[in-house]
Amino acid sequence: MSGKIEVGILGATGTVGQEFIAQLRDHPWFTVTWLGASERSAGKAYRDATPWRLPVQRPDRVADLMVERVTPGHAPKLVFSGLDASVAGDVETAFAQAGHVVVSNARNHRMDPLVPLVIPEVNADHLALLGAQSEARGWSGRIVTNPNCSTIMLVMALAPLRQFGLRQVIVSTLQAVSGGGYPGVASLDIVGNVVPIVRG
Repeated sequence: MSGKIEVGILGATGTVGQEFIAQLRDHPWFTVTWLGASERSAGKAYRDATPWRLPVQRPDRVADLMVERVTPGHAPKLVFSGLDASVAGDVETAFAQAGHVVVSNARNHRMDPLVPLVIPEVNADHLALLGAQSEARGWSGRIVTNPNCSTIMLVMALAPLRQFGLRQVIVSTLQAVSGGGYPGVASLDIVGNVVPIVRG
């Protein structure tokens, strides 16, 4: 663990937060040392704060961490945000103002012209916007976002075709289930089912 960058997870108890924890498990660069969630979960050990919904085992080291409120201060410099869009905008801005670097999965800052919308394999150079963002906003921290999940996959496939002069693409996505989260539409429970016709 020595030499790794300490990271925090905003919205750690939700489905996206759990995915961050799973993806960062045994990561060669990062180690999760801080978890933030709502007042309802704050003050509890992570194992007691939320039912683990993923098919991979929850890391024991993370399960023992105490969940804190999603307020800046105790979190490490770098935080990954799995917050719901209903709260992400204000919380992520507060963290950036307080000096944290926020990598957000929420939609709130995606259309901000000073917030890089990054797919690292395609446009990592857009991170150059961070200097202008800091200067314009007066933040000591930064916000970086990713695009919508279907857009990421589409762009990954289309980026190599730019050299051939591709000008237009027509795409249909069916995101109602995957975007439902948990509970809501119990999207994780539909895995393995087949819906032969989706009308509309």
